[in-house]
Amino acid sequence: MSLREAVKDLRNTARRLDAATFNPTFNALEKFLEGIKVDKPARPPEDVLKKLSAKFLRGERDFSSRELRALPFIIYEPSLTLNHTKAILSMMDFSRTSHLRGVLSVYLFNHDDSSKTELLRQALNELRGVESVSLRKVFAARDKLFADNCMANTVRLFADKLSVEASLAELGLSNFYKASQFIQLALKLFFRSNAAPLPAKFKLLAEPDSEFDTYRNIFPAVADAMIQDVDRTGYGKDKCVAIFYGRLGDPRFGSTRFNWSGVSQRAIDIFSHWLSAEDLETFFELIRQTAVDRMWCYREKFWRAYLPRIVNTRIFLGNVAAAQIKGKVNLNHGTLRGAVANQSVFIFQIGRYIFSEWSHSGKLRVHNAQDFFENDSISRNVLEKTALAEWIHSSPQTYFWQREVEAWIGRHCKEG
Repeated sequence: MSLREAVKDLRNTARRLDAATFNPTFNALEKFLEGIKVDKPARPPEDVLKKLSAKFLRGERDFSSRELRALPFIIYEPSLTLNHTKAILSMMDFSRTSHLRGVLSVYLFNHDDSSKTELLRQALNELRGVESVSLRKVFAARDKLFADNCMANTVRLFADKLSVEASLAELGLSNFYKASQFIQLALKLFFRSNAAPLPAKFKLLAEPDSEFDTYRNIFPAVADAMIQDVDRTGYGKDKCVAIFYGRLGDPRFGSTRFNWSGVSQRAIDIFSHWLSAEDLETFFELIRQTAVDRMWCYREKFWRAYLPRIVNTRIFLGNVAAAQIKGKVNLNHGTLRGAVANQSVFIFQIGRYIFSEWSHSGKLRVHNAQDFFENDSISRNVLEKTALAEWIHSSPQTYFWQREVEAWIGRHCKEG
């Protein structure tokens, strides 16, 4: 008799005795049973599993009770075939909670598109009459965990709950399963799908973002989907930049660009353009705070027009300028050496050339492509010595310097 059946039997007895006295107690007990969730069983140590796998492959079948409980954890070993998986499942006593919990955990934590996973899914889906109290909710939610369309159903559950923890509670699973491949694959599918509007996706994303170490492996896929959604709809760009710059870093240069290896080139290009626009905005904010040249509105207008063609940007700051920065995102700014402390220089790339603009009155210079973006600092002397061409920002109201620079860019910088 299961614990639930025992409670029901006791309730019937209570009705014949004193229902008013017993009912509150039984109500509390049933509420407790409703809240029971499946904890992740302890995975045996790797050395134990290695010995168990070797024993199994030798054809030995005299397993102890402890070894039988551990057997499901060797299923995904590369040396074991699909037939080995079938043999292990045939040795499981699914009326025993420990056996069933082990198979369930292995299925969820190793979930992929392999034949082994499909075999486990079918075995779990075919089970009926599971009496284990701790597994009751799990098998009540079999359509989301074991059905043919279990992934699509779980994606819809995320869209309904907008919370990983609330979804796990609905499935009867503890928070240990946040790290399972099943849940994380379903999350990737959720963010790629049209199951929820962008505001709802941002709401659900707050939970993985707050527990980044648990979800770090899915962030490239989530970034790929969210960046393109934001670009298409125009909703949530600042929030998108803050989250994925904070978690993955800059995709354009530096060691953090390797964090973006799982993101499509289209999404990287979109995000890089957003960062360039952010740098441009920050630079002109610095100018408004620190520069003595009041003709900067003409430079701002000119370079904003070229923003779609700018592919890399970075600001290098003097000490005072660094203290005054008020950018919306803490981008990876470099240090400016050999200049006035409140100066800054804006480095950006168009085509294969690099341009340098100063926050104070000074020359606009163009350089051959170099590792300016990769360096943590840059000196005024280097920028002056490496210039291929330079212009004084003279007569901006008559568009004098702008026409000269525009002509140079037209001759040397190809579109694209």
